[in-house]
This record gives sequence, C-alpha cells and structure tokens, in this order.
Amino acid sequence: MAKTKDRRPPSAGKDTVRALTRDRVIEAALGLIDRDGADSLTMRRLADAVGVTPMALYNHVSSKQDLLRAVAAHILDDANFDGGLRGWRAQIEFCFRAFRAICLRHPGLARLLETADVAPAAVFIPMDITVRVLKQAGLSDLDSVRAYFTLVSFTLVQTAYQSRGPYADLEPSEKIRSERIAGRGYTTVEQLSLPEDWDFDAAFAFGLRLILDGVEAAIGREH
Repeated sequence: MAKTKDRRPPSAGKDTVRALTRDRVIEAALGLIDRDGADSLTMRRLADAVGVTPMALYNHVSSKQDLLRAVAAHILDDANFDGGLRGWRAQIEFCFRAFRAICLRHPGLARLLETADVAPAAVFIPMDITVRVLKQAGLSDLDSVRAYFTLVSFTLVQTAYQSRGPYADLEPSEKIRSERIAGRGYTTVEQLSLPEDWDFDAAFAFGLRLILDGVEAAIGREH
C-alpha cells in the first residue's frame, strides 16, 4: 500500500520566527493584496510568503481583521493629502491627485477599505480637507459632502479602470467599431477619432476639472 504523503506545512525555523516582526507581516500582506487583491489574502498564503506557519502570524496580529486594518493604516497614515495651498480648488486638486497616486500604487486599497471594520481613521482626512475648504468657500455642509463623494467616487472608479483594464470589449476601439458596431446605427461612435493610447493622466485632469467647475458654479449660486 502506498504511503500517504504528509500534507502539513513544514515547521518554520526558529530563526525565521524570531526574525518576523509586525511590520514585516504587514508589508508582506500589502504585497499580496497589491498583486492579487484583498479578497485573495488568507493567513495561510501570508504565512507561506514569509516562511512561517500560520500560527506564528498570531504573535504579531490578533486576527485577519486586525491585519487588514493595519495594512490600511500603513498605506494611509503616512500619506500627505494637505498641500497647505491657498485657494479651495488648488487644495482639492492636490488632495485627490495624492489620493489617486496612492490608489494606483496600491490597487487593492479600494476593496480593502470596503471591508467591514477595516478602514482606519486616516481615511477621513480627504473628506475633512474637502469639506473644510468648500465650507470656507461658501458651500453648505450638505453640498460640501456631496462634492466630496462625487470626487472620491470618480477617483476610485478611474484608478480601478486604469489598474485593472483595459477592457477590450467595452472600449470603442477601431476593431470593435468595425466588427461589432458598424451598421447598427451608432453613427457617432463609429466616427470617433481617438488616440491609439489612452492618456489616463489627461483623462483624470479633465474629469477633476469638470467636477470642480460644477462645484465653483454651485458656490456662485450660494452668493
């Protein structure tokens, strides 16, 4: 009879366990989340990545939720969202360009922040900055918050598309237009003249300007 293979993970060496720190656990978890997404992270996968048994991780984090919370805090706590700039538009542009840069650097952040009981207090810094400068500019509390959620939603969607795309079947490329759209009555889409490579930086700048133009108009109506 063939012997059954022992499927238990090999014991981690004592030196490896001793060298493990909470910061190293957090950095390794962040690397896995950036590569494969927050939903794919398990304590076993993380243990394999740092070369220890899963139980060794619990010397540094109390639970997976504690780990995810620590990863989110690690990303956001050192971020600089406040440029100290004069003028509400310049301040908001600085804030959301910084937020976009973080989301592009860490594509798993958006999903991580959606996880219950994970988002650290630092997640409210962009909201605090946006609402503060818009209230100073004369916008109401409610409209200031509405403007914030419009800005953060736009930024998250744009960075998610840039990180995960392109989605060939959803983009009106020349191939799609000639093979799937031609002759179906979508005349305007058929005749589009688009660059071969999409400039996400320019698209973000355009969208941000469009939103802030609308906010400026709303401020004008308040006076």
